Amino acid sequence: MKIALAADLHLGIRQFNSKQRWQDYLDAYTKLTSKVKELKLDAFVIAGDIFDKSRPHPGVVRKFLRETSKVECPVMLIRGNHDSPQILFEKYGGDILHLINDVSKISYLNKKNPTLKINDVNFIGVGYESYNIPKQIEEQVKDSIDDSFVNVGIFHQLLDFPGVPEDRADVSRNFLKSLGLNLILLGHFHVPYSEECMFNPGSPEYWSFDQGECIKFDLDTEEIIIKPAKRTGFFVIDTNTCQGDFVDIKPARPMFNIIYETENFSEVLHMSKIRNHLEKYNIQDALIKTVIKGLSKTGRTSVKSLTLKKPLIHTPTSMLKTVKSKSSKKEIFKDFREYLIHNGLDESVSKSIVLWIEKNKEKISSMTEKEVLENIRKIIRSQKTQNEEI
Repeated sequence: MKIALAADLHLGIRQFNSKQRWQDYLDAYTKLTSKVKELKLDAFVIAGDIFDKSRPHPGVVRKFLRETSKVECPVMLIRGNHDSPQILFEKYGGDILHLINDVSKISYLNKKNPTLKINDVNFIGVGYESYNIPKQIEEQVKDSIDDSFVNVGIFHQLLDFPGVPEDRADVSRNFLKSLGLNLILLGHFHVPYSEECMFNPGSPEYWSFDQGECIKFDLDTEEIIIKPAKRTGFFVIDTNTCQGDFVDIKPARPMFNIIYETENFSEVLHMSKIRNHLEKYNIQDALIKTVIKGLSKTGRTSVKSLTLKKPLIHTPTSMLKTVKSKSSKKEIFKDFREYLIHNGLDESVSKSIVLWIEKNKEKISSMTEKEVLENIRKIIRSQKTQNEEI
């Protein structure tokens, strides 16, 4: 049997409070179901977080039902941490996933109805658990395993995947492997991951800037390191061989996570360098996060001027840490020289600056870099005005 595995659709999310992003997630699901239908698969599994909220908008639910009905194969799902809190079922006798189960051909696998058998495969759905997690999972799986079938467990938990801090993992991969399942299907972790008989598809649309293309720019050495964006899509898995292939779904728009790093931030020297580099990412409707990290003698700096106009979202942020010690004269003069060279100042302006430095050298030692630079800007403006009058 060949099955499609998707997860973390988060339909109905209004990411960045953007209507376009709300539509992007719906469009991603349309692409996904169209591909599942095209591949003529035997079953379609959604491993939790179908909706971003436990009470999704009726229009979003209609869209989900309409698109899901097109896949022409049995569909099953489990609850995630976003779309179906246990309390709704316990207090009110059901939630949106129970309703979907009742009014459509979609099977909602839960504690009361945990299994669905199709041909030689026994699907065991274990929804998101938030307490006594290993015990809850183990009990549900052991009560549902049928040794005469291929047993496929479906979970929505964070595992000890590479890069996941140990204290954040709900359970380990080895724990799930010890339960006697032939296949382990997962949701909750938004980045694709697979190993022997274990598959986690990630989200079909970008969820966070960590998934986008990452660009690290060292402002001191001008070294640039680029890491490609994470893949988005779903898995197609053969239950006979336990082999899976990832099917890519192109995100709605490019996403960039741009990080500028320096050991000695200078607004004069570095802001223009950052602006010039950012311009190549001034792409229509892109999603961009810009962060300046490192050390600065003046602490935080205003980054509003870095905001690009074409992207749908651009969020520049300063994470600079203040170096409390004041600049030495040598460092200040070095910055001045670089500033003059960088701006191509003419001889008269340069001379005026040098004279001011010589005249105020005692005072400069007690001034902050910001105060010194502001005085230099005044000299430049004054000298330019004089030159224009001449």
